[in-house]
Amino acid sequence: MPEIVPAPRLFIGSRVTYGGPTNVLHGCSLLVLPCRTKSRCLACDEWDQDNSGLQADREHFMILDLTTGTYVKHAARGELTPIPHEWPSDAVPFNINGYWYAAAYTTAGGSDRARTVHFYAAEDYMGRTWCRFENLTPDVRRLDEQGRRRPVI
Repeated sequence: MPEIVPAPRLFIGSRVTYGGPTNVLHGCSLLVLPCRTKSRCLACDEWDQDNSGLQADREHFMILDLTTGTYVKHAARGELTPIPHEWPSDAVPFNINGYWYAAAYTTAGGSDRARTVHFYAAEDYMGRTWCRFENLTPDVRRLDEQGRRRPVI
């Protein structure tokens, strides 16, 4: 029986090409975002209920054409082909609610367990997302330290 090799992690902010049923986006370089970026996704709401408390990888994403604003919600991981990208050496692979981020650093988020996670995206763009942590893991502490070392602009 052939060995099943898992797909590499797909980071929010990556660029991909799309091979799904909405062919208007075929052949375009598209940005990967969380599925709920523009509005609720009922299928992802169901995933949340089924995977409550788990850090399982998401299988669906929103993809966006930045030139036209056209997007597809709930695009399956299997329909997306990552465009190779070299992440900065200080990027920390970080899972927030099933989505992977190439995290750069954290800043205060309103309480001792809340943070704004700043993350790298393709083409030198920085994104950010807010989250609350149950446990301050070594990766969270590393991102906190990287945030303290960043120059104030």
